Amino acid sequence: MLKILFQGDSLTDCGRDKTGHNPVQAYGYGYVNLIASKLLCDYPDTVVWNKAYNGSRIADTYSRWIEEALNIDCNILSILSGVNDIGFAIRMNQGADAKKFKFIYELMINEALEKNKDLKLVLGEPFLFKITNNTPELGRDIVRDWDVWNGQLTERRQIVKELADKYNAVFVPYFEKFQEALKIAPPEHWSVDCIHATNAGHEIMARAWLECVTKAGFIEE
Repeated sequence: MLKILFQGDSLTDCGRDKTGHNPVQAYGYGYVNLIASKLLCDYPDTVVWNKAYNGSRIADTYSRWIEEALNIDCNILSILSGVNDIGFAIRMNQGADAKKFKFIYELMINEALEKNKDLKLVLGEPFLFKITNNTPELGRDIVRDWDVWNGQLTERRQIVKELADKYNAVFVPYFEKFQEALKIAPPEHWSVDCIHATNAGHEIMARAWLECVTKAGFIEE
């Protein structure tokens, strides 16, 4: 029986219903919804939780870790985090630097594994887009200061990959998958604002997640 918990920020939250009154919207409109829809169809006893929160930095996610991760009886934990710490750090000096990001991320992993030593981990690679054609307002500083943003992104991508290797987690290479996608369509096809994915972008994410998790044997083919 698959019991999957998704954690992260707005890329995962995607407007999910947090009241419990609208189960159709419980997973949001993004990649989690696409993944959940397929798995619930193919494996009816699957349980999926989306506990991501819009605007969350890694420290914000950790602040909810007991009640919204450790207290949930999942057997697969999927995390996507990193971009908000970059944005908050550059724009407002309120995000965790690379060292703190790794420390908190690893703390969350260790606490989750202490609670359930058989827990399967899925770590998503953070990503950004450089939209130079009619750049959306939210992404203008990203494009203008691309080297700074991409430099910090590269650090966090490497951290997530290192943690995945260290803890034998599935690593979902979202950044690399989008680099492949950019060969067939421009960045504005995949992202609305250099950070958040379009519908097509979320499909890329869902396919990548399912491909990697299935290859790892977490899901039967």
